[in-house]
Amino acid sequence: MRYQDLVESVRDQAELDTSERARESVTAVLATVAHCVTPDMRARMAERLPGALESAVEVPGETEIRDGDALLIEIARRTDDTPERARYVGQAVFTALRAGDPDLVDELRGELHSDLMERLEPAAEPPGRARSVDPQVPTQLSDADIERALRRLTDWTGDENGLHRTVALPEDRLTPLINRVQAEARDVNDHVRVDRAGDSVTFTLSTGRRGAVTEPDVDLAERIDHVVAEVGSGGKPGR
Repeated sequence: MRYQDLVESVRDQAELDTSERARESVTAVLATVAHCVTPDMRARMAERLPGALESAVEVPGETEIRDGDALLIEIARRTDDTPERARYVGQAVFTALRAGDPDLVDELRGELHSDLMERLEPAAEPPGRARSVDPQVPTQLSDADIERALRRLTDWTGDENGLHRTVALPEDRLTPLINRVQAEARDVNDHVRVDRAGDSVTFTLSTGRRGAVTEPDVDLAERIDHVVAEVGSGGKPGR
């Protein structure tokens, strides 16, 4: 299991804005879990996990946490987030761990109280994508819907898995742009992935862990277009 693969998987599944935030979240979840298992299990975790996480799970003392709510509160404290969000992040970490080392997850399941595992293991997702029957859950757009949306958006590309726009600006304008875009996303309770490289930044919009494009993503893309126009006088498409 490669450390960077684990971090990027958690970043994508938990819809975190940056890799640094994903690294902090992985460390927080595993350090908290280490407080829930025996010293012997902590030693096995240290042996099986990437070296960068060894110190996170080598915690002193006996088992401290046996309650699921207490687990989420501690993860939330370490990540400066809400318990609800902590559960989402914890599930992302365990999903990534299972993909990289399923035997380790099975060992942890044998050690952890069932109440803890209920918080950390996500419910199975149905295969494929279907039209939502819940009015509060956005429906995935069809390929034709996405093509129509891209025609009216500025410099966006994408498909059924996500929308992308790269903007190049002087570096002193990128941070204000990113801050404004993230504020717009919070305002509409949506998520935007931000990848900054030199004098350019790429915004990626999708809904759900596996990626889908919905109307709220298109709405946020339009808002981002307005922000780019205001902050960077339109910027210019990244090459």
